[in-house]
This record gives sequence, structure tokens and C-alpha cells, in this order.
Amino acid sequence: MSSCKIFTNSISDMPVWLTQKYNIGIIPDIVISQGKEYFCGIDLQPLQLYDMMRSSEMLPSTSHPNEYIYASYFRVAEVYDEILCITVTSLMSGSYQTSSQTARSMEVEGFKTPIYIYDSQQVSYGLSLMVLEAAKMAEKGMTATQIITHLDSIRSKIGVYFCLQTLENAKKGGRVGEIKSLAAGLLKILPILTFKNGTVKELRLVRNFQKAILGFADYYKQLAKKDSMVFIFHANNEKDALRVKQSILQEEPDADVYTEWIGPAIGIYAGEGAVGIAFIE
Repeated sequence: MSSCKIFTNSISDMPVWLTQKYNIGIIPDIVISQGKEYFCGIDLQPLQLYDMMRSSEMLPSTSHPNEYIYASYFRVAEVYDEILCITVTSLMSGSYQTSSQTARSMEVEGFKTPIYIYDSQQVSYGLSLMVLEAAKMAEKGMTATQIITHLDSIRSKIGVYFCLQTLENAKKGGRVGEIKSLAAGLLKILPILTFKNGTVKELRLVRNFQKAILGFADYYKQLAKKDSMVFIFHANNEKDALRVKQSILQEEPDADVYTEWIGPAIGIYAGEGAVGIAFIE
């Protein structure tokens, strides 16, 4: 039986209890604030980020792991037959390119364990869903090639829908993707956003944040694969996240729904208060 170690970026926002359950390696992304670097999930947690942002006029920035960081994590996994690193979308981060270069360099240097790098074309809990699929297959002894074939089959079926209370941070951070209504906030109109083909896209406009997030239950009802794990994610807004969860459970009491935090690297651009949902379609 093959042994394949699964890695991903901390920008997946993968909950610790799931990384432990499925032996998933998390490679930390970096937040930079006032000249100081913080490793996401190690010395910076979501609630700390929002406290930090309230006390500074400048928006923190982010950086993906460098080759040294990737290599240090990959080397720890040399006892496995294979390594598969599932990265955040290459359209919004240099992680795929950097990890791919790391894998090539390590092979040239004589590292024996084959390293596969896969572009999820997702971020946050959309990425987490793909990584969990991979980890469950690895647990059953599937090879990296078999896992990648499955990931190819579900990549376009990852449903991620979310609403930000403000687009200001996304605009400041240059993470607007294909959002067309950047001035909508001036009219108190909010876009419901989705994440497809590696970037943020605008789905429709609403005039009320509460109406927007409760509509996520309709997306779940209409689109979700019913045996899929469902993540309701939030940026320091557990109250509204739980409302969405309850709305889903009223329709489907046995749904496998979890409320989780948006991590620091995404929370910077989502801004405090954001809420979203992720599931496999």
C-alpha cells in the first residue's frame, strides 16, 4: 500500500482538528504588519489579526512561503513514498510556482521522494474541501496520481459563496478578481461573490447583508452534493455564521455542517464580518 503525505497552505484555513485527524501538513503563509512578519496559524490567529487591523491605519500585507520554508516541510516527509502539495490558486498567489520550483530543485539535489504539486484553483475552505478529499484517499493508500485524477474531476464542482460587509480591504489589497461593482458599497449594495476558475467572481447584487447570507442556505439546497461536508466560514462574525448553519439544518437536519473562522491571510482582504459557505456540488 502506497503512503502519500498531503500538504497544503495555511491559507486553506483548514481547522486543526481536521489536520490532526487526516495527518495533513500545513505550510504557513505570512502576514506582514508594521514591518513584522507573522506565520499564520503559528504566531498569528484570526482574532489577533482583527485586533491588529483596528490598531493600525495601514492594511497588513501577505506573502506566500519561500523555497526554504517549502523545502523544510517536504524534507520532514521523506519517509513517505510520495508527497502531494495542494496549493492555493496560482492566479492569486505565487505558491504554486514557488513550491513547483522547490520540488524541481530538491529532485536535482537528490531528494528521493517524488513531490507532486497541484494547483487547486481555490482558496480558503474551497481549498480545504479539496485537500480533505485528497487526505481521505491517501489514508486508503491511494497514490498521488490517483488522487490528482480525482481532484481534476471535482475542481470545477467546488461551490464557494460569500458576502463581504465592505469591499474596502479587498480593493486596497488588490484582491478584487472579477468583481465588477466596486462602487456598489456607496449605494449600500453588496455583491454576493463566488470563487470559480481560480479567482473571485461576482454572482449577483443585494441590498441587505442578512438577506445575502441567509440565501446561502438556498445555494446549498439547490447545488450541494448532499453527502458533502459543508463549511460556514466567518471573519469574527460567528453569530451570523450560526444563523446560516441553523437555516441549513432546518431544511436538512442530518447535514454535515461546521462553522469555522476565516484565517488571517484571507481575513485581511475579506474584512471583519464576512460570511460564506463552501461545499462540493
